[in-house]
Amino acid sequence: MRSLVDAAFSSEPESAPELASAPPEGVTVRSLRDVLETEPGLLEGRLDLAGGPTHFAALNTALFADGLWIDVPAGLCVEQPIQLSHAIRASSEPGVTYPRVLVTLGENAELDLIESYIGGDPKQLTNSVVEVDLGPNAKLSHVRVHQNEGLQVGRVDVRQSADSRYRSTVVTLGGALLRCDVRCLLDGKGAECQLDGVYLLDGEDLVDHHTRVEHRAPHCRSEQTYRGIIDGKATAVFDGIVVVHRDAQKTEAHQENRNLLLSESATVHTKPHLEIDADDVICSHGATVGSLDDEQLFYLRARGVPKELAHAMLTYAFLKSIVDRVTHEPTRATLREALLARIPHAEAIRGIT
Repeated sequence: MRSLVDAAFSSEPESAPELASAPPEGVTVRSLRDVLETEPGLLEGRLDLAGGPTHFAALNTALFADGLWIDVPAGLCVEQPIQLSHAIRASSEPGVTYPRVLVTLGENAELDLIESYIGGDPKQLTNSVVEVDLGPNAKLSHVRVHQNEGLQVGRVDVRQSADSRYRSTVVTLGGALLRCDVRCLLDGKGAECQLDGVYLLDGEDLVDHHTRVEHRAPHCRSEQTYRGIIDGKATAVFDGIVVVHRDAQKTEAHQENRNLLLSESATVHTKPHLEIDADDVICSHGATVGSLDDEQLFYLRARGVPKELAHAMLTYAFLKSIVDRVTHEPTRATLREALLARIPHAEAIRGIT
């Protein structure tokens, strides 16, 4: 496998993702390479925790040079978020990097994690894997921001124990070619996950979001809400699946994907679906694809708002409603600004909001 990759890419070992600041007191951050060399038993069952990896995740497992292990001990509630930056370096030669992050939370632990994939180069492929292992009643809020103009494939695997809570917010601001998979395994009774996502595309962007939530225990709840705006000749894909296993009675699971097309050449493929093998469940799924609401546009135009500004205001509001669910206020503000940076008439919208 390595020889095939080396034939296609001039790959060199990359450094681990960078921490924006020193880890909070009580949180342990270690090099995955160091742990694998000195105490591999500590990672038993924690790498490839979702089972045998497939496709690009297997390639990451085979070839990653280093990574980070973030461990929050039982009972620790971390007040300040941990921020990880994955900076993609420009290069004159084709290349590939394999970022790897493992996050483990003990019983009753709480953490906010913010990941940023920034920079980008059309010659560079980023193939990332993030794994999350939540102990009983642990809570993780995970924000993932894509501002990468290069090629990117990413996977997030989450394993949840009883009564744990996982909240994911994926913000994708364009991408020449991007595929992001989020997979949650609800292994313990009473576990809950909330998967939110927004994507704002134009030009010839191609962005592909896949989610998979497996209900393996009873009394679990999941909700997925993804919203996208597609302009120019861009293409978006949303493929979400909920699997309810036979023993996962009293499951509640909901999926929603809403899309706005701002040009006749924009394309979206959406497929939320369910696989249910239990009989005592509450499940729903739905998708919409359309343009901006004519009545809302008329309402704004009738009050003197210029047409282009009205379009921009409705576009921003459509995505802002998801970003506003992020619990950490400074992160919410940063994400709002990131959206405004890609929307016309940003200054006018700031003055209104």
